Amino acid sequence: MHMVKGMRLPSKPTVAESGRIGSSRTRYSGTFRTLFLLAILYAFPVDAQQSLIVDRIVVEGNATIAGDRILSLIETRTDSFLRPRFWQRRRLNNATWRTDLSAIESFYRNSGFLDARVRFVREEIDTDRVALRIVIDEGPRYTVRAVNLNGFGYLSEDEIRQNLITREGQVFFRLSAATDKRYIQRLADRRALLDVVVDSKFVVHEEDHSVTVNFGVIEGHPVSVGAIQVRGLRKTHRNVVIRELEIQPGELYDNAKISLSQTRLFQTGLFRSVRLSPLRSDTSATVRDLVVEVTELPGGEVSFGAGFATAERFRGSFSVAYRNLLGRGITIGANGQISSLFQHIESGVTQPWLFRTRTTGILRAFFRREDRISHTEQEAGVSVAVNRELSRTYRSQLTYTLKNIEVSSLSDELAELLRSGSEVDSLRSRREGSLTGLVTYDTRDDILNPKTGFFGQFQSSVASPLLGSSTLNRNSILTVRAIARKYLTFPNAPDFSTAVSFAYVRALNENRVPLDSRLFIGGDRSVRGFGINRIGQPDGGLIAISAQHEIQLPFSRFDLAVFADWGGVGKTVGSFGFGDLLLGYGAGVRVSSPIGLIRGDVGFHNQSKIDPPNSRKYDRTFFYFGLGQAF
Repeated sequence: MHMVKGMRLPSKPTVAESGRIGSSRTRYSGTFRTLFLLAILYAFPVDAQQSLIVDRIVVEGNATIAGDRILSLIETRTDSFLRPRFWQRRRLNNATWRTDLSAIESFYRNSGFLDARVRFVREEIDTDRVALRIVIDEGPRYTVRAVNLNGFGYLSEDEIRQNLITREGQVFFRLSAATDKRYIQRLADRRALLDVVVDSKFVVHEEDHSVTVNFGVIEGHPVSVGAIQVRGLRKTHRNVVIRELEIQPGELYDNAKISLSQTRLFQTGLFRSVRLSPLRSDTSATVRDLVVEVTELPGGEVSFGAGFATAERFRGSFSVAYRNLLGRGITIGANGQISSLFQHIESGVTQPWLFRTRTTGILRAFFRREDRISHTEQEAGVSVAVNRELSRTYRSQLTYTLKNIEVSSLSDELAELLRSGSEVDSLRSRREGSLTGLVTYDTRDDILNPKTGFFGQFQSSVASPLLGSSTLNRNSILTVRAIARKYLTFPNAPDFSTAVSFAYVRALNENRVPLDSRLFIGGDRSVRGFGINRIGQPDGGLIAISAQHEIQLPFSRFDLAVFADWGGVGKTVGSFGFGDLLLGYGAGVRVSSPIGLIRGDVGFHNQSKIDPPNSRKYDRTFFYFGLGQAF
């Protein structure tokens, strides 16, 4: 940038100066130009001195390991438009290139080529482009001559040999030997050998290109748990900590149980930090106290959220909770979601150890109101639930709900449809009692912003007069819902996520399905590119299927998302077909922030049977804004 002596960037004007600046179109223009240039420089940074563009990278001398595998080890890439930030050319960074060559050489030596050497040749194509040749001298590949185990007593030598990766006659891998060393250490930890020392040494035989691997241990003696000392408690009762421990006094120390105990204590939401460790001892005592050190979190918690959707406009959420009532880990609180179309408020109490078992009991009262295009639904009631963790990935829940339901403000179209039917039970206010079973399988790496893993959920619900429903309305119904979501991350490629949802409802004893139980889809949480619950209007359906597919392209300061969602609602199972499926598509951005992932999407759909004739593109465009991923 050419600078004129004495020139400076515009500073913030004073109140007295603002009038003069406001009257000067030249100064306004200069300020806007400056801001525009700064924005361009921020988005497209330019180095003071451009290095050469990498036109191609060639690997030579690799007789054993494929060239693609070698190229996957390095960060330096050839120039291409098929990548994020394609406006910035792939240029050679000398420091990165030296690191790449070291990585290749280390890879070879860790793969048995102990004498491998790596060098490179740089060929300048023109003044701005360069070709790089990686020349590899592999040398001989070393094998394992013998594996020796020394000092083993409590640990079974036969068991260890059976599980070692390093074996006689095979190629010598340093990483495999390091993995074997960690295996021996973990095995000793599981056998309560807290003082064990594991060592590995390699003897290289250059005459026949082989290596002797020696594992040696100093075992010590198994150590059992003495008393359990809990430190750091201020208001929490000691038994709240003790009941979460998987290991008890008198048992041998087991790192797996200690790790699980630490995880369970974190999951209570009561502690900022948790540490479990044997009491330090200078003696060779075989019984040592277990010290549990915790730092408590404040009991109160208040949180707020906000979002935007074209149909709902602005929407907000809140949560107020106290997580440690009476110091027993009991949670009381309230939460809600409010928008122009949807209001939901609930309050309740959660007991994490119901009947002194690892079962969570939940009692709550709730109110919900939803304004749809064709009608308004309102319900208020109470529910009682028991939640049980079956494993670290499986969880089950059983819920009984009793609520009063009222359907009102029917549109003329819906009123006409219902009058044409033989029954109008779905219009009446009624009471509904239901029993719902839920099973969840979850391996996601992050609940709010998952990148890898799977989430699956199956739910079945029965409403019946036997459970408290109004007998006059005969509204006994069965509802089944299923969700499957998969998140995938690929190296040097966009992230991909997909979800499929299914719902089915039917009336029992040949009764009519109430209007509030019929199915609708659409919106930022189901099929983007449509209004909330727009698909299925005005009277809903008995079967609904939807899917969401999204690709995220990473950029330096944000991710660009491209999505295609589809779904449909069938009035009956027999009449539902491919012609009922509608497609929505669009794009958005994902920005990480201190308050979480901020998401903004714009979705569209083509003219369809649910739209008025000759509808405008703008009427089929929807904006969504919120926190966390769409699914």
